Amino acid sequence: MVEREIGWPTLRQEALDLILPTAYNSALDEAGLDPIDVPRVEVQQFDRGQPMKFTATVSIKPEITLKEYNDIRVPRPQTEIADNDVDEAIERLRNRYAELHAVERPVQAGDFLTVDTHIVKSGAVLIGESQTDAQLEVDRDRLIPGLAEGLIGQAQGETRDIRLTLPADYPKKDLAGSEVVFRVIVKSIKERRLPPAEELPQLMVPSETGPDTPARQTLEELRHDIHEELQDAASRGDEARFENDVLKALDERMEVEVPEALIEREVNRRVRELEVRLEEQGLKMERYLQYTNTSLDVLQAEQRPQAVQKVRLELALETVAEREGLTVSDAEVEEAVANALAEEDHTGHQHGDLRSADPVRAYFRHQLLMRKTIDFLSAVASPESSDTMEPLSATKELESAGKSASRGGQKPKEKKER
Repeated sequence: MVEREIGWPTLRQEALDLILPTAYNSALDEAGLDPIDVPRVEVQQFDRGQPMKFTATVSIKPEITLKEYNDIRVPRPQTEIADNDVDEAIERLRNRYAELHAVERPVQAGDFLTVDTHIVKSGAVLIGESQTDAQLEVDRDRLIPGLAEGLIGQAQGETRDIRLTLPADYPKKDLAGSEVVFRVIVKSIKERRLPPAEELPQLMVPSETGPDTPARQTLEELRHDIHEELQDAASRGDEARFENDVLKALDERMEVEVPEALIEREVNRRVRELEVRLEEQGLKMERYLQYTNTSLDVLQAEQRPQAVQKVRLELALETVAEREGLTVSDAEVEEAVANALAEEDHTGHQHGDLRSADPVRAYFRHQLLMRKTIDFLSAVASPESSDTMEPLSATKELESAGKSASRGGQKPKEKKER
């Protein structure tokens, strides 16, 4: 009767959709296979009064040969922040809070100029290469070679011709490497004036100190805070380098032929992660590809080497975790998901469904297992200091993972000379 209502082709397809997944999973269990990608299924027979026959082609986890890893030993670097490191940080802060003052003297290195420029070649001013009221800093590392030196000593209102050879990477390819004359008219000269270091504690804005940080009253307190921040950053860098060396040693002990399916999946994940970051900045992937003058195929090809390295690393870590019996509890997954999504919740996003979604929980379980395995190997490689070190922060990685699963200095202020 049902067939009479909807027809045999429709009934057959609905029955196939209902039966095939169960039959496929039973076949996997019977064969003891653990596929790593979506199967390619071909139904060979499924008709009235006949048994269903189908073939499913899948990629499975590769054979991995991992040599002994308990003998890995890696020295743990320990960077100590010195007074000169703090001095350099103080100077960067002074430059950040520098002010520009108009001056009446010839140009000196480091000045900020307002200029009109023209490019002259073979006696003719090139159309489209002139600029009016251009802003530039007299810095030989930022300007075309020879231009900064040619500007030194030029007075306000003076026009000066400076002979230059345009670099090979000049944006206009037809002019790259050409002998030209830069005609520069200086319209204003400003010098950078740095505040005394003692004034920095009062200049620091709340966003730089943090909402819970008490206002600094003295330069010595600021230096102490900077030292601690630099030391924390150096320690994190040391730990990252140490872990990289441990994982490199592990990789050298492994032999495996990485399946193409895993590489493609990792490449697609990385591209999707980039797309999510772009969307957070209000930029579509299509527009990004236009801006960078590239294509999706080229982008995927560029991601491939890192994808292969990532897959190799995860295969090695999964093998270690299995050998050592490392696991992640449901409570650990719950905590990781909650922590990673907490910041999004504060901004008004709702993640109730995500907290219980199987793909999200599986992703976080995998990330936590990788973290736990790296911590285990780190303790093996440097047992004498493992108890005193914090694990490399996984919070940011997990926050980024949650988003993927769910879907410089300031310019100096200007001030007129009084």
